[in-house]
Amino acid sequence: MPMDAAIAARRRDIKVTGLVGTAHFLSHYYQLTLPALFPLIHAEEGISYGALGALTTVLFFTSGVLQTPAGFLVDRIGGRRMLIGGMTLLAASIALFAMASSYWMMVVLAVAGGIGNSIFHPADFSVLSASVSEARIGRAYSVHGLGGYAGYGAAPVAMLALGTWIGWREAMMVVGIIGLIVSLVIYTQRGDIRGTAPADREAAAGAAPPGDIGAGIRLLFRAPMLLCFLFFTLVSMGQVGNMTLGPSALIALVEAPLAIANGAVTALLAGMIGGVVIGGVIADRHDRHDLVIGWFLTVAAAIIALVPIIEPRGIWILVIFATSGLFYGVTAPARDMLVRSIAPLDSRGKVFGFTYSGLDFGSAISAVAFGVLVDAGEARWVFVLISLFMVLGVLSILASQFFARRARGGTP
Repeated sequence: MPMDAAIAARRRDIKVTGLVGTAHFLSHYYQLTLPALFPLIHAEEGISYGALGALTTVLFFTSGVLQTPAGFLVDRIGGRRMLIGGMTLLAASIALFAMASSYWMMVVLAVAGGIGNSIFHPADFSVLSASVSEARIGRAYSVHGLGGYAGYGAAPVAMLALGTWIGWREAMMVVGIIGLIVSLVIYTQRGDIRGTAPADREAAAGAAPPGDIGAGIRLLFRAPMLLCFLFFTLVSMGQVGNMTLGPSALIALVEAPLAIANGAVTALLAGMIGGVVIGGVIADRHDRHDLVIGWFLTVAAAIIALVPIIEPRGIWILVIFATSGLFYGVTAPARDMLVRSIAPLDSRGKVFGFTYSGLDFGSAISAVAFGVLVDAGEARWVFVLISLFMVLGVLSILASQFFARRARGGTP
């Protein structure tokens, strides 16, 4: 490739990766905007915590159910259009919470937010796969994952501080407008963002337009896709359950101070962010992404399994959570690359949408199950199950790759 063309390609890769990573940051940030403001909304509006929590459940459930249909649409009309539309809808729904005059209006906005949020995984990965050079795709996925974890980490502190300063309604309006601005910026740069519309696929690889819906559904029911869906369900039951109920379980198990218990989640997220950066480099240099996931996720599980065994205190809790998060984070770009490798070129949207919907469903399951365990005085089992779910996730991803290699006629 001539030098000027190589420089232009690098700049385009950086621009597209940055825009998609920013959108992913906001999608994760928006998922925690309401929970961060629950104390303020409860005090000002008199809405119970149970009813407020239901708003988050509505958003996640809607997003999980619609990710697969969103993936079909991505394959039909292109990831670029879906990304811009989803970002606009999610940001607008967040901003409109400032004007909600009743609880049921909030429910409607939560549904709208879930619809907007459902497009991000299928659209983001389709855009990155179509737009970023093959040599840098692993690092692009790394930045994408980094944006998501950073959004989770930033929202609780930033939203509570902003809401305390200017009010919860005004805080929702401000962050919603920021998302609309980002959506507008992505629209102005759409010339460098390739979607996965039929014309793009035909120009890039001579692929035919997408098949009928029945063919797409049959594709998703093949063993590699089902096992990837199971993988994401299991790891989210472990790691998202750890982020939500881990602090409560630590308090119940080792009587950890509140600051240390909540700090464990911060340490976990910090470790994940560091691991994602490392994982992007590894994913670009190693083809056996299933083995990368297997080794690093097993170590992450083993580290968390130490909690009910040694019952750590003080700073050692932070060290354990940060180290486990580091090893877990390394697997994120590899898992994205693995899903990409088993998805046909003209079906990446639906495959990413279907497999990643497991994250939402696993999150919903673990929150309830782990809460029951803590209430029953069985906090020790929270960490046992977190480790077990991760190990089962390893087995499912290895099995997925086994069937994918066999289907391609290669060595399992």
